[in-house]
Amino acid sequence: MVVGGRMSDPFDVLVGVMQGCVLAPVTFNLFLVAVTLATRVGFPPDASVPFIYRLDGSLFNIRRLTAKTKISHDRVFELQYADDAALPAHSATTLQGSFDILSSDYNHAGLNVSAKKTEVLSITTNRDSHASPFSVHGNHLVEAREFTYLGSILSDDFSLNSEIEHHIKAASSAFSRLLH
Repeated sequence: MVVGGRMSDPFDVLVGVMQGCVLAPVTFNLFLVAVTLATRVGFPPDASVPFIYRLDGSLFNIRRLTAKTKISHDRVFELQYADDAALPAHSATTLQGSFDILSSDYNHAGLNVSAKKTEVLSITTNRDSHASPFSVHGNHLVEAREFTYLGSILSDDFSLNSEIEHHIKAASSAFSRLLH
């Protein structure tokens, strides 16, 4: 810690943030942003999804997006919500590289990527596009045909059937509770 321009003596941190404390998510998000920004440096350029946008009220006006003024270019390297992350990649090799970089940097920062909780959803027209299974720290990852991410059911064949079925069941259940 720096106090008055001078470095203090090192000290042990003996307590953490209490579960349920309003500072916990803020502190974790600040920490995660720092780790994420440091991790992006190691990602290969094709480990992200590029997008173009403008913030002058013409976000969805495709014709105006071709104008070189007032537009911004950015890349999505990961989608994060609390301790969940989704990594986009255009190839199996790039995704495995992203896993390796992310899990190594997270581990260095004191975070662990749980292979038991991590799933891979390959959205591709070629089912045999990669030869070996994905892994994190030598642990093989489950390749799912569909899974729920932030409340939405994602499917490897772009089908919305499971998502629609889920909402119909939820609505049916809610209506049946109203009748009783």
